[in-house]
Amino acid sequence: MTVKERMLLESKAWVAEKLSLDKDYFEHLKRMPTPNILWIGSSDNLISIREVTNTEPGEIIVHRNIGAQVKTDDLSLMATVEHAIEVSNVQLIIVCGYSNCNGVKEVIRGVEERTYTHKWLDELFEIYDTHPGEFEQLSDVEKEKRLCEMSIKAQIVKLSSLDIVQKAWERGSSPELLGWYLDETSGIIKEIFSMRAKQSLKQVGSVV
Repeated sequence: MTVKERMLLESKAWVAEKLSLDKDYFEHLKRMPTPNILWIGSSDNLISIREVTNTEPGEIIVHRNIGAQVKTDDLSLMATVEHAIEVSNVQLIIVCGYSNCNGVKEVIRGVEERTYTHKWLDELFEIYDTHPGEFEQLSDVEKEKRLCEMSIKAQIVKLSSLDIVQKAWERGSSPELLGWYLDETSGIIKEIFSMRAKQSLKQVGSVV
């Protein structure tokens, strides 16, 4: 059996299982409430977001990329943020980094250069190269965790400076911005940094 055939077969099994538990399952999906959370995560995270947060279908909008980066020239992400705020009126935007992230490993371990990947991770390289004192005494695993934490804060700060977010805050509305770190060895999520309306960038300081 090919991978494609197995996936299609598993899809049919999933449908049968859902209908056996609730014959109106797919009708219910049509009436799901508007999502109130936007989750920006890493494309190679192996843990299901719905499982780790114990949420239902429709509660979370998910956007993934390598290293959970926020880039203003990423039209896909910018459109997702705009739609989440202006249409869904989300209460939370979460940037979640995690242990064992391949994007972070590329920066720490200096693996074989790949043009598009390295260009995408340029801001991670910049954080790592401009804060050597943060990493000198750490093992590779500890470096990965520290770089991921610093990147998470940087992404939250970038989100807070977006016109879309600033205008929502000026209206006195959501979203609150949350920077989380998911430890895949334990499944535990730790909050690294957060921002909300009326909190200025001057109060934030650097990514350290």
